[in-house]
Amino acid sequence: MSLADVKLFLTTEILKTKVKRITMCGDVGDPIYCTDYLKICKYIKETNPLIHIVTITNGSHKKPAWWDALASILNEHDSINFSIDGFDNTSNNLYRVNSNFDSIINGIRAFREQNTETFLTWALIVFNFNEHHLDKIKDIAIGLKMDTIQITKSTKFGSKYGNAYGGNDDALEPSPKWISSSDRYERSVIRISDRIQDTSVYMKQNEDLYNMILEKYKDSHILPLCEIGNRGIYINAEGVVFPCSWTSFPYDSLSHGDKTINWKDSFFATYRSEMNIHNHSFDNIINNKKWNLCSSGWNDKNKTWVECSQKCNKHVVDKNYAVGWETN
Repeated sequence: MSLADVKLFLTTEILKTKVKRITMCGDVGDPIYCTDYLKICKYIKETNPLIHIVTITNGSHKKPAWWDALASILNEHDSINFSIDGFDNTSNNLYRVNSNFDSIINGIRAFREQNTETFLTWALIVFNFNEHHLDKIKDIAIGLKMDTIQITKSTKFGSKYGNAYGGNDDALEPSPKWISSSDRYERSVIRISDRIQDTSVYMKQNEDLYNMILEKYKDSHILPLCEIGNRGIYINAEGVVFPCSWTSFPYDSLSHGDKTINWKDSFFATYRSEMNIHNHSFDNIINNKKWNLCSSGWNDKNKTWVECSQKCNKHVVDKNYAVGWETN
């Protein structure tokens, strides 16, 4: 996606009045490999320096000079999550295939030398190959002057969804201690620096929204995170607009309860062209009657999308996660 593409939906007016946080996370790639990534971040920060840009990346293969440039753009309101599951190149490549551990470490070091304000997180999924090395990973992160470690109990592997990813690969299977208890991942955060990012304004707003949405959907089985602000409108690299990133995943088949849907029959496979910013204006897309088909089913189990039932079922929505509080 180019800077010109981004300006189709993130106008200066929207950035100045409507947006508080933008998460750059690769659903089919990694945001730092976007050719215009530095230009996009610069445009956002120059328009509204208070916006919280969250960059979620593996961090591989960029030279220190690139990280120097990013460091000059981001400020104390921003954060970078480095998705690093290993503690050296061999271990990190077991899941992050073709990553380069040394380039990640050099990139973090280069960024931190130029920018001590942006918050840096080491984000890892726990597997058999790393669960006994968490202290070693923590020591590396501390040495790099990072701020937090985010630990994820995953749902992605054979222990949860059959042969979805790991299959019979023991190295990619977590022990029972590190398997999520629900259909959504579980996360906790360990603070490793004395710095605390001031997100109190966001947290208060999110908590107020949480309580309001809880009341609004008190008789529903759904508690939509997209209305709380935890999830947000998601636009993929092709320009297709989704209510959230969970609705964008091109699964072969997805089931929850007594419902099953195939991707080819899903809403966004059917109306992909109508929901693309290259074909229609952003305003026209989100004001399209079809766009509201997602939310129209939240109070009716018979109409609820499978994605919503699975990810935003009240039984799996944790208040701390929804509001954005850290759990240690």
